[in-house]
Amino acid sequence: MNSLKASLVVLALCCAGNARQPGGYKQQPEQGDLGKKLGAIIVTPGNGPNLALADFVPRSTGVDAAVATFNQALRQDLDFAAVAAMVGKSLNPRTPLPDPASLKFDDWSGDPAKADYVAFGNIQSSGGLMADTYLYDAKTKQQLIASRRNGDPRRMAHEFAEEIVKLLTGQSGVATSKIAYVGGGVIKVMDYDGFNQRAFASDGPTLLFPQFSPDGSHIAYVSYKSGVPNVVVRSADGGLIGGTHFNSTTTSPSISPGGQLAFSSALSQDGSMEIYVSNLDGSGPKRLTRTSKAVNISPRWNPKTGREIAFISDRGGSPQIYVMDSSGANQRPLIARGGHSDSPSWSPDGRYVAFTWGGAGGYQIFVADVASGQLLQLTSHGRNESPSWSPDSRHLVFQSNRSGRWEVWLMHIDGSGQRQLSQGGGRTPAWGK
Repeated sequence: MNSLKASLVVLALCCAGNARQPGGYKQQPEQGDLGKKLGAIIVTPGNGPNLALADFVPRSTGVDAAVATFNQALRQDLDFAAVAAMVGKSLNPRTPLPDPASLKFDDWSGDPAKADYVAFGNIQSSGGLMADTYLYDAKTKQQLIASRRNGDPRRMAHEFAEEIVKLLTGQSGVATSKIAYVGGGVIKVMDYDGFNQRAFASDGPTLLFPQFSPDGSHIAYVSYKSGVPNVVVRSADGGLIGGTHFNSTTTSPSISPGGQLAFSSALSQDGSMEIYVSNLDGSGPKRLTRTSKAVNISPRWNPKTGREIAFISDRGGSPQIYVMDSSGANQRPLIARGGHSDSPSWSPDGRYVAFTWGGAGGYQIFVADVASGQLLQLTSHGRNESPSWSPDSRHLVFQSNRSGRWEVWLMHIDGSGQRQLSQGGGRTPAWGK
């Protein structure tokens, strides 16, 4: 397989090409109880605590715009986090709530708000913006959070949302996380909510497939700078770490929790696409798969253990999801349902694999429970591909053409809450801390 042909195979597999797969779907996935299991992770009214959010109050002149931005971002963060049911603003008491002295617990815990928790505070300007943020248990009247923070209003809102999520769940949320994607010919990074979009890397006429390391400290991607696709690895602040420098098509990077790089390359003598691992700078490559005339691509580490790699292989006829030990041993099918599987993505907690699946009927995103093998279809509108997990394993980002062109979208683990993030085009997103 020459370099050009290998490149075309790579793009066809990684982007779930338009060609119909022979025979279409061989078997429809069963939904089973997985939908209920995943749905229970997302808190909706009636199945979890109620969190009321009082609008933050300006405590100095000239901060009204900042207060509006803060209030909008905080409510959106907490609503999307779905760790508590948000009390509708129309049910809040009408009295402003800038500080604990103004808090009347019965007004918030009783009808109509019926809040279990109340978040509130104020914003002022004192040599820069400053926010006083509070969270109280409305039933026990206990103060849970009392903090002061400085800076940009949107960033302060994200930080307060993270503090609330961590207190209520014991785990970090996603309000301060980042998403990398391909847009306008460069690798871009944006806040999880689609704001603050900025260029990250532009070293090549074509850039593809960004991937964060599990700890968010590095981003790997594919660049055609040398004329042949190779992997580039940079630190999250943009510093060059290294990458591969092969004369054969090299693509689909993935970084392990221990700092190893997995990728697919046509380095073998027969030119087949095989899975390799190397050091983060591209040195010491070791071949893991050996399947002459088959294509093995899209390796993804199990970020929980770092001991397993999921990947796509057409060794059985059509592209399906396989898994192997990090040494290359014990290669076996993980999900094999016919049709065309693509873009596996392992959840950070190691419990689920999201992937693209399709055939003659189109391409959609599914999630599989690794332990039980149950599948759940998450998307149905337009064509949807390239899922990537949030750091807390509760949400997914993906690309969709439902708006008329490829854009970046996100959703909850059960497929609810789908909304567009990017503007002006976006593909192959990756979610990082």
